[in-house]
Amino acid sequence: MNTEDPWSAVHGAVRRHPEYEQGCRHLAAGDAAAAAACFETAEQQSAPDDVYSNLYTAARGYARALLNDPAALNLCRSAARAERYDGDVHEYLAKAELHLQHRKQACEAIVRGLRADRTHAGLRQLRRQMGIRRPPVLGFLSRDNPLNRLIGRLTYRRGAGRSGPRKK
Repeated sequence: MNTEDPWSAVHGAVRRHPEYEQGCRHLAAGDAAAAAACFETAEQQSAPDDVYSNLYTAARGYARALLNDPAALNLCRSAARAERYDGDVHEYLAKAELHLQHRKQACEAIVRGLRADRTHAGLRQLRRQMGIRRPPVLGFLSRDNPLNRLIGRLTYRRGAGRSGPRKK
């Protein structure tokens, strides 16, 4: 249970809709059309104030994005705007943006998602795969400023963001 997330106790007590779980299995098997149908059913059968309603909407949007539906991003974006704590919603948005080749928006979705859930493994993995750089330590100075570079090196955790061997 995440102690920083005020919803963690609620999420632990509330189960996800069975249709959502089935949709996840379809996605894992590569059947986006069946997944989208399952996610839509979960979304329709859940109450608007359901803890996971944004998750169902974002999942449906991602599955439809895999089917190259131009309206899919609107579903993901509206769910992400309404979600404050669940990193999965932002992960679905980022993946949908990536699938439709919107790299900048995917980066923004990852950053917003990590603000909501700093420890979200999926978002962190996406960030590593995409190669998103950390923001400069001192935001009012340029990234290339020697002071920013020095403090950045001193505060950098070994292996946290580097994907290869260190350059000399």
